[in-house]
Amino acid sequence: MLFSTNFMSFFYMPAVLISLSAALTIPLPVDIAARQASNLKQGSWLITYQPSAANSPLYKGPMRITSNDTSLIISGDLYNGTVEPNPADGSPLLPRANYWSYIRFVKYTPSSNGAFSLGMDFYLYNGVPNPRNNYTDWSDDPLDGGYTVDLQPATPPTTFPSSTTYFSGTVKRSSTGASLGTFTMGWVSPFYRRFHLERAAVTGMQRPSTDTTGTRTWASIFASAGIDMTVEDGKADIPNTSDGMWSMEQAHAAMLQYRRATDFDTEWRIWLLNVPRSSDVARGAMIDGGREFNGVPREGCVVANEWIVGTLADGSPDPGGFDIEHRPWKWPETVTGRKFVELQDAWFRTNLHEVGHFFNLPHPGDFAGGMMDDTPTYAMVGETGVTAKRFPENIDADSFKWNAYDMYVMAHRPDTHVRPGWHNFGGATNDQHPPSSTESLLG
Repeated sequence: MLFSTNFMSFFYMPAVLISLSAALTIPLPVDIAARQASNLKQGSWLITYQPSAANSPLYKGPMRITSNDTSLIISGDLYNGTVEPNPADGSPLLPRANYWSYIRFVKYTPSSNGAFSLGMDFYLYNGVPNPRNNYTDWSDDPLDGGYTVDLQPATPPTTFPSSTTYFSGTVKRSSTGASLGTFTMGWVSPFYRRFHLERAAVTGMQRPSTDTTGTRTWASIFASAGIDMTVEDGKADIPNTSDGMWSMEQAHAAMLQYRRATDFDTEWRIWLLNVPRSSDVARGAMIDGGREFNGVPREGCVVANEWIVGTLADGSPDPGGFDIEHRPWKWPETVTGRKFVELQDAWFRTNLHEVGHFFNLPHPGDFAGGMMDDTPTYAMVGETGVTAKRFPENIDADSFKWNAYDMYVMAHRPDTHVRPGWHNFGGATNDQHPPSSTESLLG
């Protein structure tokens, strides 16, 4: 592991700074690129489950499929309630209070004429038993011991975008074969999930759009992980503080005052504020990783454009540190004293990185050379010879990429894990169920 104890990145909570490396990471599926592929269309599907028992509600929600030449991963979420998602909108978004179950798909068996069967485990969501840690809780065992469904091509309602990617079948209890209800699935989008990013700025502060090549944008970076990220320009002339230093409490108050009307039950919205300096963190952080301000976590983040490279948040010199092999490092003298925004690629990547935390992505334990390594780590590995180039030249094409773990989490962890405005950072990560993700990968 390569790290400096002085330079772990943090999200802010009153009276305590909590390391973003502290969130429990789930195991990555074994042999992620060595599993049976299928002809199922990749992206988001709208699924429904109608139990045949009298007075049973209709459950509906998103199914996500990763399908390529070598692998197949399927996951899903089911909600109850009366809200009916529109297939034309893309990946289904439903009210948080109606969340019912995570689906772990455990088997895929192709058949003839486009038919196939799926093995499904429904894990019921039990909420948050202990609000102090905000950990999500799930049923220990799959509902009824697990289900199978034999799916046949069917004619979709006219609101679906494709007439050839819709299937229907009877759900059966795996142990007895008893019929329990009807399951449908229809493809709605090439993206797994969809978000809105609202970019706001203090008067005079630049808002991030692209790297120096002009080819890496918000949309393209998140699309590489299967995320539909719609970028909107919010208020760009938010009044500055008297000294240009912003606390997280001040940033949160500005968000509530200037952000567009937001309903987390109908859209997944993230608010990004670019400020001159922050009194709580040097470069950037989630404003509200927990419920410390208004009881709603993970609504916004802040990035300090005028952080001076080589200094701490309070402006004092940054003494540097040591990596795990006790090699000393300091910020390179070639960039020390410059404003962060002047290092466009490093600054733009930090904005992307902070939004990445909204998916409950932690910093990797070891330097991975990707999006979720923080800026001080790139400086450290450049100075200790781990990368061939020093910072900021080592902010290269790979540093803008999500690693395999990141992409798996962004696509296939439960909605409880990734959607903003619901669970604390780390809280949805530290769940015992749904079980090990190795069983979410079909083979």
